Amino acid sequence: MEKVLERLSRWEKPVSFHTPVKKTSDIEAYLDYYGFNLEGIDFHFGKVDIDGTKIMVQIFSPKERKGTVFLLHGYLDHVGSLKNMIQSLIKHHYCVISYDLQGHGLSGGEAASVNDFSKYVLVLEKLMQRARDEMSSPFYIIGHSTGGAIAINYVLKHHDHHFNKMVLVAPLIRSSYWHLTKVGLFLTKPVPFIDDIGRNFRQNSSSKNYLSFTKNDPLQPKAIPLRWVEALIKWNKEIQSYSPTNTTTCMIQGDKDKTVDWEYNLAFIQDKFPCLKVVPIKNGRHALFNEGKNIREEVFTKIHQFLKEN
Repeated sequence: MEKVLERLSRWEKPVSFHTPVKKTSDIEAYLDYYGFNLEGIDFHFGKVDIDGTKIMVQIFSPKERKGTVFLLHGYLDHVGSLKNMIQSLIKHHYCVISYDLQGHGLSGGEAASVNDFSKYVLVLEKLMQRARDEMSSPFYIIGHSTGGAIAINYVLKHHDHHFNKMVLVAPLIRSSYWHLTKVGLFLTKPVPFIDDIGRNFRQNSSSKNYLSFTKNDPLQPKAIPLRWVEALIKWNKEIQSYSPTNTTTCMIQGDKDKTVDWEYNLAFIQDKFPCLKVVPIKNGRHALFNEGKNIREEVFTKIHQFLKEN
């Protein structure tokens, strides 16, 4: 599988928003490995060049559509990690646009790193501009963890955005043990040759199958660059200055989440998004799209109810 993924990461064909990709044996192997069932679905797969970085974009388009959803994954994940949410959205007749963040999955860029969170937002800006020209509305955005941070930044920056609603799932503002993280970064900066720290695979789901698969997933980075941590801390300061928005927003948060400082994050989001609906998930951990079946289905049900509400 590693060779298949390596070849797909070098894929050069641009994504078409209109014409589905002709599935090669490598694409079929990719979809099978990550468990996608795309019968009767138009599948689009290809790269876009954003500021010199090739971003892998995937579009899942059912024959009958009632809207377009931008779906953003979290840090260290990729589109394959979103399989359950993607298939639930398809089942409810939403077209899904998703992509691997730079340094993640099949996209280019330094592994799991970014110099500035504005680079993440730039990708969304460019793709949303293109979607508005080539796809059918209404538009919605769903972001998990760092994907939620990107959605938050985009919507606060662009008060004239075209998203009808936004869903934040275990969104990142501050990570857990925030102050310890800042102290640790300060102590490592003077030490030469330390550019990253080994990744500790957290028990961020009650699904043992998911945890086992993730640990062996070839697209999961094994280290966290200190540069990314610096970018997160810098972004936390910048995001404070944005003015609130009346965007209709839902925040879905598990009460057993040990990855983000969700209580701080909730207070911040309530301040910036007055039109906020908060949905607590009992016993939910961080990887809510990949939780045990009962919790996962509860999350999906709450999302679909929110998208349907007037």
